[in-house]
Amino acid sequence: MRVLHLIPSVSPLRGGPSQAVVAMVKAERALGCDARIVTTNDHGPGLLHDLPVGGWGEWQGVPLRAFHRWSPPVRPLREFQVAPALAPWLWRELPRWDLLHVHALFSWSTSTGMALARRRRVPYLLRTIGQLNTWSLRQSPRRKRLLLRLVDRRNLQGAAALHFTSAAEQEEAAALGLATPSFVLPLGVDLPPAGELPGQRTPGGTRFVFLSRLHPKKQLPLLFEALAAVQRRRPAIDWSLAVAGDGDPAYLGQLQQQVRDLGLGPRVRWLGFVAGAAKLELLATADWFVLPSASENFGIAALEALAAGTPVLLSPEVALAAAVAETDAGRLCPGQLEPLTEALLACLTPPDPQQRAAARRLAQERFGWEPIARSLLDRYRTYAPPHPNAPPA
Repeated sequence: MRVLHLIPSVSPLRGGPSQAVVAMVKAERALGCDARIVTTNDHGPGLLHDLPVGGWGEWQGVPLRAFHRWSPPVRPLREFQVAPALAPWLWRELPRWDLLHVHALFSWSTSTGMALARRRRVPYLLRTIGQLNTWSLRQSPRRKRLLLRLVDRRNLQGAAALHFTSAAEQEEAAALGLATPSFVLPLGVDLPPAGELPGQRTPGGTRFVFLSRLHPKKQLPLLFEALAAVQRRRPAIDWSLAVAGDGDPAYLGQLQQQVRDLGLGPRVRWLGFVAGAAKLELLATADWFVLPSASENFGIAALEALAAGTPVLLSPEVALAAAVAETDAGRLCPGQLEPLTEALLACLTPPDPQQRAAARRLAQERFGWEPIARSLLDRYRTYAPPHPNAPPA
């Protein structure tokens, strides 16, 4: 079966959805599906220069073809990720594919791709990546209402099915009153072998880690305020916070200034974007992964922490929170100052081995990529029985 995955960007600056599509395609290909990615070379304010542009190539172990993103000086237009050469290519090539799996709304590339798929009578699934959640729809609401009215409501209605990664995401999207079929299937994680995890943790205070895209919805300012309260109430206790991730430089500057103003500078380390073995070591040697997000349709970074055997402290708005609560793989607390402060104070006592084992077991038993990819292939066959097309050009 031939499945084309369309996503506006695979840049690490775009967070978990971009990371997940690569892992998803890799897992599908391991099961014999000819899955590939088409995208733009978007990289936030700049462009990704190591992507294969203008032809198929390999990127992070999967076939990928990128199109050049138009980069006007006006940020809203640049964020819309317009790639003029993508549309004629999709019009010509879509009939060669059994199904289009789209990742994201409110972007020129995906909105155009779905509209073209309807005209070419190619079935498509849409993974909404949390963009139909209440919090997300309240951000730039006029622009999103306009796009829904002009284009994306028809795209939503014309999908063979909507792919949600949690029941909470599906429930929030129900407020739009769509009749489109939908299903819930989580994202997966590559579980590092136990022998590859870092060994004994070095002595020292409690180590918190935040690893995610630096974005207002992650509520880092709230986390800093809560840690400042912890410092006032327990000044003698040793703890530290590692902040790993990229984001808008102006927003990063605001966060760093807040840390200085709160007197947290010596305790907070800014690591920037972290990947590969360095990310695994960072997560595995932490005591707690903390994400007090205002809205998170899944929480791939939290899942990676669980896979590394590190318990998590999450707000209920992180979709993984329910599974964490069921399995004692971490703690939950409302995304408010006083409850978060109390939760962080409780976390100054490191987790015990049983809780670390529960964290890793949750990732292993519920979120392995192979069974998730098998379920996806079953969905593909339901909505688009394979047919003998020519191989993609």
